[in-house]
Amino acid sequence: MRARLHQIICVAALMIASGAEARVPVTKLERVEFLGRDYVRLRDWARSNSFSFAWVAHGEVVRVNAGSVTLVFRADSRAVEVNGIKVWLSYPVAVRGANAYVALVDMQTSIEPVVFARKNSRLISVVALDPGHGGKDKGYHKGSVEEKKYTLLLARELRSQLERAGFSVVLTRDSDVRVALADRPAVAKRRGAHLFVSLHFNSTSVGSDTVRGAEVYCLTPPGGRSTSARVGVADTHPGSRFNDESVLLAFCIQRALVKEAGLEDRGVRRAQFEVLRAAAMPAVLVEAGFMSHPDEGAKIRDSAYRRELARAITSGLIEYKRTVESANYRDR
Repeated sequence: MRARLHQIICVAALMIASGAEARVPVTKLERVEFLGRDYVRLRDWARSNSFSFAWVAHGEVVRVNAGSVTLVFRADSRAVEVNGIKVWLSYPVAVRGANAYVALVDMQTSIEPVVFARKNSRLISVVALDPGHGGKDKGYHKGSVEEKKYTLLLARELRSQLERAGFSVVLTRDSDVRVALADRPAVAKRRGAHLFVSLHFNSTSVGSDTVRGAEVYCLTPPGGRSTSARVGVADTHPGSRFNDESVLLAFCIQRALVKEAGLEDRGVRRAQFEVLRAAAMPAVLVEAGFMSHPDEGAKIRDSAYRRELARAITSGLIEYKRTVESANYRDR
């Protein structure tokens, strides 16, 4: 891409609680093509929603004042911060001359679903928790430490807290058994779950002493690119129809893990995990810290810390429920 990439700061109202609607559909805005992909001018998007737009530092920083939320787009980066929480886009923001551009697919599938929430057609009351791994599938393991044990312990703690908050909870496994990936969202559907939350802990063999923090994944949207992918775009899957709800759910949980549990923010990310592809409801996969990190791994093994994680995830789920049950439906 020949476009220069700069840090752009945008302030936009996070309307998920108030139920505000986009005034002009983003698909109606003029498009500009970069490397075969449609982009829209950030200025046009701001003005179409009655947000004020101004260059703070010409060619460097743009501010769109619209209320309580700050979106920060960095130079040559696919990550945007939404009120300090990182959300990964499929494609980088571009700047040419006096204009900043955002990929249309990113505006449609990652930015607007968080800024303008859709009202759910039914109340959220049943949550499916999916403790990752199980049986012969240990997940991350080192010595006697096995991820499968701690995902189940977290799920049980989270179940208790969610039930106290008034939710009904379904577990895809409640013992050390292997459940096929395709069967996990199937269990959730069969039990009438409204949300699917897969629970995992992360690991890395490179930089294990330094890499830590939370990631929450939702399904890569059609035409988008997974966060870790260098090339390729996603196809449509059953879970794709819940993109807007899933990215909002991921954002709410990630924000709670960072702001309330104090985890380092590694962002809302995109992937084509099988449990997300096959889900028949809004679905996310939570990586609630790195077991491979000496300090974070020790915390994960501590029951008091897992209660903190469960408390944060519960808070995120409550925020999501409150948001989608109160927002005005926006015809997209």
